[in-house]
Amino acid sequence: MAYWTRRLQRILILLKQYSTLVGDRELPRITVPQKMMLNLEKQKLKKEVQNQKKNIKFKSPLIISCKRSQYNHHKGQTYSEFDPKVLVSHSWKNTKSAGDHFTINSYGKNPAIQRDNETQHFTDFNINPEFLPVLESMNITSATVIQSKSIAKVLEGENIQIAAETGSGKTLAYLLPIMELISRQKKSEAEFGTDIPENSPRCIILVPTKELVQQIKVLADKFAEQMNFSVETMIGSFGTKKKLAYPKKCDIDILISTTGMLRKFLGGRIIKPSHVRHLVIDEADTLLDDSFNSEIKYIINKLGVSENITSETSAAGMQLVLVSATMPRSLKTILGDSFPIEDMEKVTTDFLHHLMPHVPQKFLRLKPSQKAEEIVLMSKKLTKKGTPAMIFCNEHARSVWLSRFLKEQAIDNVLMNAGMTPYERKDIFERFQNEENDILVCTDIASRGLDTVRVEHVINYDFPNFMSDYIHRAGRVGRVGSKSQGLVTSFVTYAWEVDLLWNIETAARKSQELHNVNANIKKKLVGRADKREFEHE
Repeated sequence: MAYWTRRLQRILILLKQYSTLVGDRELPRITVPQKMMLNLEKQKLKKEVQNQKKNIKFKSPLIISCKRSQYNHHKGQTYSEFDPKVLVSHSWKNTKSAGDHFTINSYGKNPAIQRDNETQHFTDFNINPEFLPVLESMNITSATVIQSKSIAKVLEGENIQIAAETGSGKTLAYLLPIMELISRQKKSEAEFGTDIPENSPRCIILVPTKELVQQIKVLADKFAEQMNFSVETMIGSFGTKKKLAYPKKCDIDILISTTGMLRKFLGGRIIKPSHVRHLVIDEADTLLDDSFNSEIKYIINKLGVSENITSETSAAGMQLVLVSATMPRSLKTILGDSFPIEDMEKVTTDFLHHLMPHVPQKFLRLKPSQKAEEIVLMSKKLTKKGTPAMIFCNEHARSVWLSRFLKEQAIDNVLMNAGMTPYERKDIFERFQNEENDILVCTDIASRGLDTVRVEHVINYDFPNFMSDYIHRAGRVGRVGSKSQGLVTSFVTYAWEVDLLWNIETAARKSQELHNVNANIKKKLVGRADKREFEHE
């Protein structure tokens, strides 16, 4: 454009000189190329628009702050016609964009926490008062939004899908009312002298990982001590030669297990399904993925889940509860042959599949050669400040390399990935939680379900391949009970990663739901090592 401007200026100078020479004689007609004039008009219009944007002063909060300020976005700002070119990341597929960055700022409170005028306390629900001291000991006085919506529904014995943003208290949303129903059932059995066979659980909770089994057990045990419940777990070991841990000849009120283990012991008739009245599938988006849904179908059919599964007080019937932060939209295809999905009650929150308004999220456009230097600088700052952080990689081999590389740079860290055996992972997360280490390098096995209220910074060293992965990783910060709102930083390196980023930035600018959350994650979340591990658990 500068070339054409200079050329036009040169023509005008020559024309003026020629006019001086010829005096009053009639000048020959000189025409300017139409294409040149159109380009000049476009350039002039573009500058006017940019100047107008600079002069506009928004009173609303800045939602997206960019290195190139002309791409800034304010709360309430609208677009007459949304053009992808308004995205600051629109040019990020070009390697020349390296060094650019933008941040989606926090602009609201945690949506999982009820507002003062809407607060519901646990005394408002029809539950045993003996549960309340346990809740108070955990500094829990009022229900979160999803707990307020779910507890009454679960108490009614309905088959239910519970879907809410990460870190919103979903575990307690189903565990508390189910323990109340079990308490009522045990009281009824005591009155009528009903004997329950050994190894006959009343409730089975299925989760994808050993770490989540242990985490839910810790929570359930707090109530079990108060209510005289028995909580058992089934956890497998990596490899067939190792001994498997499972309950033998004991009373079981709540059984928490991974899918592979439960399938083995249901098939071996070690666990008796005749008195199961509650089946919970936690992290349902993962367990209903292709890697697990065959096991889920087997378990549901083995337990006899059918159309008549809702029962409030009788000894017959079974309640099915599906829980997740990203609810699969293909449930009918996956489980439609086992029971009528359309009859299930659906309980969701307004911010399901949305970016969390209280968590700042920063995106850095880097060249592949810049990632190592950047992560070292960030990790050193985090270590110096004592800020707990999780650094995510897409593959376990990359996480192993990154952990070793950081240690070579004198940055202490612990490693947790799906390529490790359960024995190797056994105490890693506890060490991180107990503040022995401040940096946890991990893969997506640490992104699902784990209670990470200590974490203040999530770094996506590898940008996730799927939207569901991004939601779960970002959900490790800003949880109910966290000390800070947290921060998510993502390295965007390759052209194919930008498509997902466009989705995220578009959702932020248009204040809308994230798209393509329902992607099948088998090939990425569950690689060969992950699949082998889950099969043995």
